[in-house]
Amino acid sequence: GPKVCFQFVHCRRSSERKNLSLTFRARMRFLILALALGTTTVASATEPNARTAFVERRGLLEADAQCRLFTPDVRSALSVGLAQARGALLRAGWTSARLRELETAAVNAARSRTCGDQRTASAAEDARRAFASWINVSSMEFPGWDRSWRARRIVDDSGWRLSQTIDAPIAATFGVRQRGELQRLTLSIPLARGETGPTSAQLILRDPARAAVREVALPQRVSQGLEAGLPSPAATTTVPSSRTVERADGQQFVVFTFPDTAFRDVVTLDPRETIEIRLQQGRSSQRLLVEVGDIAAARAFLTIR
Repeated sequence: GPKVCFQFVHCRRSSERKNLSLTFRARMRFLILALALGTTTVASATEPNARTAFVERRGLLEADAQCRLFTPDVRSALSVGLAQARGALLRAGWTSARLRELETAAVNAARSRTCGDQRTASAAEDARRAFASWINVSSMEFPGWDRSWRARRIVDDSGWRLSQTIDAPIAATFGVRQRGELQRLTLSIPLARGETGPTSAQLILRDPARAAVREVALPQRVSQGLEAGLPSPAATTTVPSSRTVERADGQQFVVFTFPDTAFRDVVTLDPRETIEIRLQQGRSSQRLLVEVGDIAAARAFLTIR
């Protein structure tokens, strides 16, 4: 399980740093790239695979910075895979400091290689081939701890480009929805016949100006679930929404849309964080929880042409 896997990696931490440069030089073949450039994602892989993927992708991107190996689209695809690997490691219990150590080692190993290195050239070619087969993928799932983001290059019938399904305490969909040329951060709640639904919705998330991201330990995440990623009440910012009622295929929905700046703020959050949506109806209120997860990687996937 996750705990056993985390302990295994923790025990190998000292030897990992010692041997990382040798491992990078010997194994920069980029086989794991297919995890990010196909229907299977690194977040569903084991932690050792996520660690290897992070090292290889970060190293190859550093080599690209020095030697200009890739076109912008391939470079963006590698960045998506790197973000997935980063999120997987953080959700597996890695601290931000430990991840920075791994990144520094990967960057230093890449800088020790020349632009004419044959192993780097071979890894770069593998990346280009993988991208060529991946570019036609129309949608992709980005799993998190409890929830997933679904990114669609072609919008579905409801207009969703990027969405997370919420099933408790009520059914809802949250994400980016497109209407015509306009894309908005949206919450959509289906209504039963005769139901009016919530009258207002507020987005509550960590304010980076008030507090840095908190480290979420794996045992805390296991015991508390999405609650573990909520910010301290003193470190939040609240975003209001506008409300409309829509009907589609005989079903009525109450729809809340948030300002564009809210999406900008959401994608900068840490993959371990949780966003609260506070719904109000009369004197009663309830909350929905949204997992930040790999929303930044999902957004980057949609920008690749």
